[in-house]
Amino acid sequence: MKKNRAKPFLKWAGGKTQLIKEIEPILPSFTSSKPFTYVEPFIGGGAVLFWILDRFPNIQKAVINDINTDLTNCYKTIKEEVHSLIDLLKKWEKEYHALGEDH
Repeated sequence: MKKNRAKPFLKWAGGKTQLIKEIEPILPSFTSSKPFTYVEPFIGGGAVLFWILDRFPNIQKAVINDINTDLTNCYKTIKEEVHSLIDLLKKWEKEYHALGEDH
C-alpha cells in the first residue's frame, strides 16, 4: 500500500526544496534516533517541514512560523478549518467554471 505523503501546497519564492540535500548532512544526529521537536522559522511552502515529517517518524512536534501573516493564517486555516476551506474552494471553482460558460 502506498503511503500518502504531505507535500507543499504552493510554490514559494526562496523555497528550500533544492537545499534539502545540503540540509540533510548537517542535521543533528539525534534526529534519526530520538524524539524531537522541529522548529521552522520561515515556513514558506513548507518543503523542508514536509520532508522532515516524511523522513523522521520520531518527530513529536513541529512548530512553524513566518513573517507573512497571510501565509501563517493559511496554514492555520488548513489545520483548524479544512472542511470549511474545501467547501469554499468548491464554491469558487463552480463559480469560476460558470464564468467560462458565458463566453
